[in-house]
Amino acid sequence: MLRPFFYLCSAGVALQACSPVGPDYTEPRIELPATFVNGGSTALQDASRTVWWSSFSDALLNDLVEIGLAQNLDIRTATERIRAARANIDRFGIPEQFDGGIAAEARRIDTPGGPIIEQSGGTADAFFVFDLFGRFTRSRQGAVADLEAVQFDAGTVRLAFLAEVIDAYNEARYYQAAAGITRQSIASRRQTLDLVQRRADAGEATALELAQARSLLATAEASLPILIGRYEENVFRIATLVAQPAALVKSRMDPARGQLRPRGGTATGIPADILRNRPDVRAAERSFAAATATVGVAEAETLPALSLSGFIAIGTNDTWSFGPTLFAPILNQPRLQANRRVAESNARQAELIWRSAVLNAVQDTQTALALTRQWQNQVAAFGRAVTASTEVLDLSTRAYDVGATTLLDVMDAERVIFENRLSQANAIRNWTSSYVQLQVGTGKGWLVGVNEIYVVDRRTRSTN
Repeated sequence: MLRPFFYLCSAGVALQACSPVGPDYTEPRIELPATFVNGGSTALQDASRTVWWSSFSDALLNDLVEIGLAQNLDIRTATERIRAARANIDRFGIPEQFDGGIAAEARRIDTPGGPIIEQSGGTADAFFVFDLFGRFTRSRQGAVADLEAVQFDAGTVRLAFLAEVIDAYNEARYYQAAAGITRQSIASRRQTLDLVQRRADAGEATALELAQARSLLATAEASLPILIGRYEENVFRIATLVAQPAALVKSRMDPARGQLRPRGGTATGIPADILRNRPDVRAAERSFAAATATVGVAEAETLPALSLSGFIAIGTNDTWSFGPTLFAPILNQPRLQANRRVAESNARQAELIWRSAVLNAVQDTQTALALTRQWQNQVAAFGRAVTASTEVLDLSTRAYDVGATTLLDVMDAERVIFENRLSQANAIRNWTSSYVQLQVGTGKGWLVGVNEIYVVDRRTRSTN
């Protein structure tokens, strides 16, 4: 009678060492251009640890980024997801194959008209499932890939935080600069009104000219409050991102520092670097690996399973049992086969999602590179326009003072210089914004200041 038991267990041990069923994962390949349009041909090394925002030479920005990387609630939530995924690995592999426990009990039984009976006993049971076709091996591989995907997802959250907090800072400094330009325009238009008033008092200016000067001043004054409101809106946005009181952040932001201007290079590396540097792309690839492992799990579930179980009971009647069980899924095969086909489709979808992520990342980088260069050109052009319009205003004001031109010429010159200066400030904002998107698009900075929890432990790839 022991021979069937011996044969089953020997077969189980032998099959335990066999290769798992299902497809073995291989990293996908995709054809990409050798270079970005108008980009370099040098690979981008260690992009994830590049502190690119320091090139703005803004100490306050650097401080806010450092605080936010440590305190931002989205980043902290993503870190907790990593811890959960790391703990989840311990549920798969060999831990799935074992089950069982020990139970003990003691009772006092009062029988009617009889003595009190005391009973005690205990039971112990154990259950082990052989990994005949690699079901548990594949499930652990999937859990490890899920962990890696979550780690890269956390990197994506960090990268998104960098983009958002620097964008908010850029917006705040733009509106602060625009409010400053508007105040200067108000001061200039007050001077014009004073000039018209003096000429009117001397009988050299009409009431219409005086009304026009007042209207011009009122228009400038009306545009100031919303600029201040937009500045404060972005300050409060920064406060939320870095998880600090709004009043504290505002007190630090209120002193004007000028707008952010890109001072670093626009190195993009080559499109193939996207596969290594962008955490969202790497997360998509790891999700594809997890989906591939799930195919193996689903296929193994369609095949027979061999288990070994034992039971011991100690008490009034001591008993024990021990032996193997071979189970072949037959009547539920249609459902198991459907599960396998669904898993195969999910794996194909995961690969397509990865390919889409790669192409979108390349597009993001290429677009940001093009816009960064063109906004820089526009900033230079508006700089020339501001210089020219400043000269026009100075000449127009002098000519009006001596009666050689009309007030309309002065008002038009004031309007043009005001618009040019605001347009230049807006171009600087857009230049900086596209530069930030370029850095984010190439995957720079998401590993700055992180601890070991973001580092994939390759040892977890084992099945034990």
